[in-house]
Amino acid sequence: MRNIGNKFALLSVSVIDGRGGAPLDDHAVLVTDGRIESVTPMARYRRASDVQEVPLDSHYVMPGLIDAHVHLAGGRADITDQEMGVIAEPKLMRAVRSVYEAQKILKRGFTTVRDVSWNGLYLKRLFREGGIPGPKVVACGPGLTRTGGHADLHQFPADFVQGHGVFGILADGPDEIVKAVRFVLREGADAVKIFASGGDNWPHDRNDDVHYSFDEIRACVEEAHRQRGTIVMCHAENRAAIELAVEAGCDTIEHGEDIDEPLAAKMAERGTILVPTLQLIVNWHRDFMPMEPGGRSQARPDAFLYRDALQPHDHTFADRYSDQAVRSFQTAKAMGVKIALGSDTVYEPLTTYGEYSALELAAMVQYGMTPSEAISAATMTGAEAVGLSHVLGTVEPGKLADLLVLRKDPTVDPMVVHDVANLYLTFCDGRLTVQDGVFVW
Repeated sequence: MRNIGNKFALLSVSVIDGRGGAPLDDHAVLVTDGRIESVTPMARYRRASDVQEVPLDSHYVMPGLIDAHVHLAGGRADITDQEMGVIAEPKLMRAVRSVYEAQKILKRGFTTVRDVSWNGLYLKRLFREGGIPGPKVVACGPGLTRTGGHADLHQFPADFVQGHGVFGILADGPDEIVKAVRFVLREGADAVKIFASGGDNWPHDRNDDVHYSFDEIRACVEEAHRQRGTIVMCHAENRAAIELAVEAGCDTIEHGEDIDEPLAAKMAERGTILVPTLQLIVNWHRDFMPMEPGGRSQARPDAFLYRDALQPHDHTFADRYSDQAVRSFQTAKAMGVKIALGSDTVYEPLTTYGEYSALELAAMVQYGMTPSEAISAATMTGAEAVGLSHVLGTVEPGKLADLLVLRKDPTVDPMVVHDVANLYLTFCDGRLTVQDGVFVW
């Protein structure tokens, strides 16, 4: 099927349009010059001599999936050396690996990603050139973190981190934040990320601490929004940080595992999108952190807080943390908050690229969404979260033909998407890109 031209029709398919409804059975999807021209019941479809027809009886067509939170940082590490294993390698090595990471995600049906790393700023250019296949990379560049914040690498000198860091650049106070926003926009960022809270990755990086003031977050939002269409995504894991971010005008809240009804109501009213990263957040301590007394074995100790050092995390802590994250997600959903899929795939072998994105779809169903709602989170709302709802996210005339053809119905079982045997064809901008897990280019 390598010779599909610029004008073709996918025939006799069931269309999952991304809006959350049931599949539209026995339809034809006509694509012309990379865009969807029409979505028509087969009974009304009329053959034309200039249209290449692709019969796909018993197949399902849906929008290409969108992962609104990844890190194409090219790192290789496990939990015991997460910062050292990433930053110790040359930037060029990490950049080369990031191409492979992005392509792995595309092979799993995710045709668009929003990336937080230096590499995304340049991957977007590489794939846009069209020489090699890759997803659309909506780039943030490195996120803004305070000195000693969540994206700082605390075991290394601050000036070294500023030049070699992976996920963040250090910015303190409104003036430095404004300059940092201008810098990433200069490099071609489509969105800006700010870390408003800790993340519990290191002993003094606690997720219940607020890392930026309202004035600092607001400075980021105002400067980013001067460039029309720029999305601000905010890492915020505790209620105080989430509320500051919402009040300051951030467009998406990342993780957000401390949302109650009043805060959810405020997010729903303002249209703030939640990207809950459930697979990672709910299972972080269960999957990655040893729970034995004394914690994980290390070659040398992290910087730490003595007041916390004698209170190691245990299974009770992990279960309480996970339960809170699930309640927060369910509260947001019940209160009408828009929710988009984001996996927070960070580096291998910890989180496998592509597979982790598919697992996030299953997690959203596990914790309360229907499969159709989760698909909408990964398509229609995902497109809004990355600022591309005008061209992506639904199967309708005028949208770009980023399309996924499946052998089974993903609205019945979210694991349909996870099973690569069900992923038949992937189109990017109307170009057949992946067939049965192999690039067709």
